[in-house]
Amino acid sequence: MATSTPSAPVRPLLWLFIGSICISFAPIFIRLADVSPDSAGFYRMLFAAISLFILMRFKAVSLLMHRKTLLLLVCSGLFLSFDFMCWHRSIHYVGPGLSTLIANFQVFFTAIFSCLLFREKISRIFIVAVLMAVFGMFFITGVDLGSLDEGYRLGILFGVGTAVFYSAYILFLKSAMNHQDVSGVSAMLVVAITCSVFFSIITPVTGSSFIIPDATSFWALAGAGVVCTTIGWSLISTAIKHTSATITSLFLLLQPALAFVWDVLFFSRPTEGREVVGVLLILSAIYVGTYRR
Repeated sequence: MATSTPSAPVRPLLWLFIGSICISFAPIFIRLADVSPDSAGFYRMLFAAISLFILMRFKAVSLLMHRKTLLLLVCSGLFLSFDFMCWHRSIHYVGPGLSTLIANFQVFFTAIFSCLLFREKISRIFIVAVLMAVFGMFFITGVDLGSLDEGYRLGILFGVGTAVFYSAYILFLKSAMNHQDVSGVSAMLVVAITCSVFFSIITPVTGSSFIIPDATSFWALAGAGVVCTTIGWSLISTAIKHTSATITSLFLLLQPALAFVWDVLFFSRPTEGREVVGVLLILSAIYVGTYRR
């Protein structure tokens, strides 16, 4: 009798799970930090770069890598920077609900790009899992598309840009991690440095300030850098070596689901039954999407 088996080793899936939990705290930290969107991106990646460098020295990890690997990681960091910029601006125009929903359409773009570039097959069960996850996002955000007027078009475009850039970030990161000369920690250090340099240039251009107003903002930004990037994305980038891009993108849907849970626990967010159904749908989609015959 045939039985279902995991489509990827258990340990990388565990790394993806823990890493997704870590990055789910990002909106909590950013919400606590009283700084501009671009300044938040700068300090988050700066603290990440510092902590990653310390971790590399402690673990005696080498930063030496092939030039092609380095180039892929730099491109990955640039796309992550564009992702941060678009996502924050989408929130400004259409609010966190719709912007989060559109941003997580990255799973569609990742699957399409993976099929075109890496010739990864998109199974029917994966399509079902994606649909489950999207319906889950609708339940959580409670978005009524009919209520949106023409003034939200720019915000929607920024949201689509977020999804595309997030997908490109994942794909470039996966391509870099396919090389044997790079570890998850060293890869994320290159990404963090790239983002820090990018935001150090773009922040004053957009008229934002580098001033951190209080201790709460400082520790929130440090938490975003260390917990979400150093720990979370190091685990995810390591797991990417052993899993497909489509599975990785599906696991990353844990971020908005868990961010909703943290909002309820830490900020006493009013909760409706449909939102609980949405979280359960997304968790079920991840389980279904990571198994095959």
